[in-house]
Amino acid sequence: MSNKMGERYCNLNVCFQDNIFSIMQHTCVIEKYIGFCEADFGARLITKEAEYLRNELKGRQKILDVGCGIGAFEQRLPELNIIGVDMSKEMIETARARTTNPYCLADATRLPFLDASFDALFYVTSLEFMDNYKSVIDEAVRVLARGGKLVAMVLNQESDYFKAHYSKRDSYFRRIKHKNPVEMADYIRRCFDVQTHYFLGIDAEKIFDTKDKRYASLFIIKGNKK
Repeated sequence: MSNKMGERYCNLNVCFQDNIFSIMQHTCVIEKYIGFCEADFGARLITKEAEYLRNELKGRQKILDVGCGIGAFEQRLPELNIIGVDMSKEMIETARARTTNPYCLADATRLPFLDASFDALFYVTSLEFMDNYKSVIDEAVRVLARGGKLVAMVLNQESDYFKAHYSKRDSYFRRIKHKNPVEMADYIRRCFDVQTHYFLGIDAEKIFDTKDKRYASLFIIKGNKK
């Protein structure tokens, strides 16, 4: 084998090994998340989030879930017409195996939908993990009809819950890209009549209603398109 062929083979082999490792890592993340959703605490947490969304989105005809993951909210809100979008092929495949909702593999900054084609859109702990939230919001503005509802549930980084998880070296929370939800709300306010509040208190495995930012795990940004 020539040096060039040997070098090319080595490069391909390294690339293949890297891809396999990446797939294995992603599969591990999905399995851990499914385990969390199906465990008692995780199931109660997601059920409370789903109840909030049900109340906010009732009466909406066509809803987009951006960063849908494994389809946890589609599963809990079967009465709503929700289309899920995620940029992870593995997440989309998992979601399709769990519910009959339509799912689409797509980048949140380049959604494959016509202008003004939805009357509601939501993000649940996904917007703050995306590289460019402004481009993501700009795309939400494009696909939402006038009066369309946007709901963003973002992690409250001032909460004891967030701080406890972030302190762990292997915590998924460490992948967060945007740490100022008030700044995000201000950007959204350009095109939406925005309301914000804290939601979903967590203390150990106790889940309760509160607007105290020390305990509220989420910061809610919501509003109708102007």
